[in-house]
Amino acid sequence: MSIFNATNIECKDYTIYFDQWDQLSRSINEDNYSKTICIVDDNTQNHCLPILEQKLNQQLNVIIIKSGEKYKTIDTCTKIWKEMMLLGADRHSLVITLGGGVVGDMGGFCAATYMRGISFIHVPTTLLSQVDSSVGGKLGVDLNGYKNMIGLILNPNAVYIFPEFIKSLPNRELFSGFGEMIKHALISDKNLWSQINAINPLTHADWKEDIYKSVYVKYKITEEDPLELSIRKKLNFGHTVGHAIESENLKNEFPLLHGEAIAIGIICESHISYQKELLSLEALEEITQMILDLYDRHPESILDINNIISNTKHDKKNKGGITRCTLLNDIGSAVIDQKITENEIKLSLQYYKNV
Repeated sequence: MSIFNATNIECKDYTIYFDQWDQLSRSINEDNYSKTICIVDDNTQNHCLPILEQKLNQQLNVIIIKSGEKYKTIDTCTKIWKEMMLLGADRHSLVITLGGGVVGDMGGFCAATYMRGISFIHVPTTLLSQVDSSVGGKLGVDLNGYKNMIGLILNPNAVYIFPEFIKSLPNRELFSGFGEMIKHALISDKNLWSQINAINPLTHADWKEDIYKSVYVKYKITEEDPLELSIRKKLNFGHTVGHAIESENLKNEFPLLHGEAIAIGIICESHISYQKELLSLEALEEITQMILDLYDRHPESILDINNIISNTKHDKKNKGGITRCTLLNDIGSAVIDQKITENEIKLSLQYYKNV
């Protein structure tokens, strides 16, 4: 039986709305906010802000930041806080984050810390932010090139998902979001894996049901474990090695996108699962082939294996200096808090380079 039978998902303290422009307009206009401020980057300023203002039939106070992971820093937050002050934001104001994961994570963080916290809602505009970063309350910024080192977990007032926004995405951004959809299927449901496996993002026409199903996976996990004490760690599959690769590539002129790095991380951590005799060779080959059929190879992204291994030591799942990872014990099933060694990481990176 399909779970796709509703227009929204009711979480414990907020709602995820799908294609609900009227509800968004009512929320902004009827909740008596003293001021509404919309945070955008230079991409969503051009492609998404005009749509939002047209649908709401009003011109918003706008704060514009530069797009890209390298600007997800405290320095950018300081710029946002100062502009919020200049706009006269007070504790009764509302922040709308209109953009991808960087805008949502950082804009929500700024709202959550401005005057000790003001209301905010997410309007995610990329496939990645719609299926992943806008759900579950994680907010924050990078530090010294390491991902999400400063932040907190706090849910927004609401999330509004409009699949129409992804029509304007470049192909790389589309595949970046699809990487998280692959992960959601691998950790949760063989049937969902089969459905995801049948999608070609370049030709897929109607994303709404697929976005809903992927969001539903994350919703169920984060509602059960909002503070990432146990089951929520499953969502980190692909991210121990993936984040380490992403951080290393932030130094490049054209770095990998988040989902591209996570796709590599999925292959590597599937290989570590195989090394530990948790995952069969057949399953490893199926996962590897699926990703390589869709994603460009990036062997240049892991030229410095020692640096990548060093980066894994800063992962937030680690404990007592031991690198811990979420691994697969089957397609559709994950196990958390698995200790992994530097040699296992090295062999997995070599596997990706040579496969």
